Amino acid sequence: MWRDERRRVLIVDDDHDFAASLALLLELEGYDVVVAHDGAGARDVVAAVAVALVDIRLGHEDGVALAIELGRLRPDLLTVMVTGYASVQTAIKALQAGIYDYVCKPFEPADLLATLGRCFDRHRLAGDRAQAEELLRRSRRMEAVGRLSAGIAHDFNNLLTVVGGNLKLLQEELSRGAEGDPAVMRELVADALGAVEEGIAANRRLLAVGRAQPLLPRVLDLGQVVEQVVDRARHAISAAVALELHRPPVPCLAVADPRQLEASLLNLVLNARDAVTSAGTVRIALDTCELPPGSPLFLGDMPPGPYARIVVEDDGCGMATDIAEHALQPFFSTKPAESGSGLGLPTAYGFARQSGGNLLIESEAGVGTRVTLLLPALPPNP
Repeated sequence: MWRDERRRVLIVDDDHDFAASLALLLELEGYDVVVAHDGAGARDVVAAVAVALVDIRLGHEDGVALAIELGRLRPDLLTVMVTGYASVQTAIKALQAGIYDYVCKPFEPADLLATLGRCFDRHRLAGDRAQAEELLRRSRRMEAVGRLSAGIAHDFNNLLTVVGGNLKLLQEELSRGAEGDPAVMRELVADALGAVEEGIAANRRLLAVGRAQPLLPRVLDLGQVVEQVVDRARHAISAAVALELHRPPVPCLAVADPRQLEASLLNLVLNARDAVTSAGTVRIALDTCELPPGSPLFLGDMPPGPYARIVVEDDGCGMATDIAEHALQPFFSTKPAESGSGLGLPTAYGFARQSGGNLLIESEAGVGTRVTLLLPALPPNP
């Protein structure tokens, strides 16, 4: 932002003659100067300046305290203290207060100009960095949008190919008139309808990723839901993989959509199964925890309080750090294209966030993966 602005400096000094002389010097060097003789005047104009030269003694005011206040009003302001009362203690006081630099009266004009030059160099570098970070953020957003668009196009193209192919064959069968085979036509219609239903299900998953799916929440005993999911999952897990369930003896209550919760948990369990390539263990644990303010498990819109915690853990292949960082991105998958859409984890994450909770992934290559689903908990029924 500073590259395109004229360099603007605020002088705060209760000595009118000194302030005027200093302003003239800086204007001759190409600076745009604003002068204030007290704290009130400085506060009025600080929003329009980049650097402030503040006298450490302003009559009855403390220049260091004023500099701190100006910094709060304009966080990117760089302040240079100017004083005729030079001492180590004064310098330490100013620097500890976050002042950028310090010059003593009388000073050489070249020294002051060099200090101001460093201030504006710092602003320029900060502006360049902010611009680079914004470009990086835009690039990442475009990359995510591109990946999402490609994934949607790929999945729905496959479904439309099935629907279109079956309708074309059905058309050919109908053109045969009385010779057309009703059984073949029924099979073609069934295949096309199946692809349409898959498209509807994929659309629901996309809505879940975007946290726009319609939920039907109600009070649930999570222990019962977890047991039902484990019973369903046992039929899809080989005998070489142990499936363990740990749940508290008392009810664990939360408000959530039962269908979406079951679908999310089943997806987590089956992901854990897939990570255990041969023999191994998948553990599902349920408990409650009290999360205090500032907990690393919180996101910005999550209040402190009681949460239900469902952990799905495996001792399978795990994921490298760079892979785990992308695991919640839509259509990102380490599985073959025919084995998954890459929407399972993002769907579970979207459900958790839409329900007021969070989903976290901890993984280490060669060690295993731990996925934690947090949902706001209710106190047990009396």
